Amino acid sequence: MALVKSGWLWRQSSILRRWKRNWFVLYLDGSLVYYHDETQRDMDGRIHIKYSCRDVRTGRECRDVQPPEGKSRDCLLSVVLRDGSKTMLCAESEDDAM
Repeated sequence: MALVKSGWLWRQSSILRRWKRNWFVLYLDGSLVYYHDETQRDMDGRIHIKYSCRDVRTGRECRDVQPPEGKSRDCLLSVVLRDGSKTMLCAESEDDAM
């Protein structure tokens, strides 16, 4: 599979709402896969952006979420899926979020 972009993002857990740092890989087919670390041995999850994503909100559009300590609200991303669930992410910088 062709790689589009990879790097570290913070992901908010769905139960305790704690921020955890994961290694993310975006593939050309629209798969956004996240791993425990950059070795990509232990996959933590996958989002099929092309099929499952309804909306992506950025920065100030993510009103109901506090970014990780020391991070700006402008670095936030909210991936809204067709089933109504959301995956909250935070990039290291505003440029990385875009």
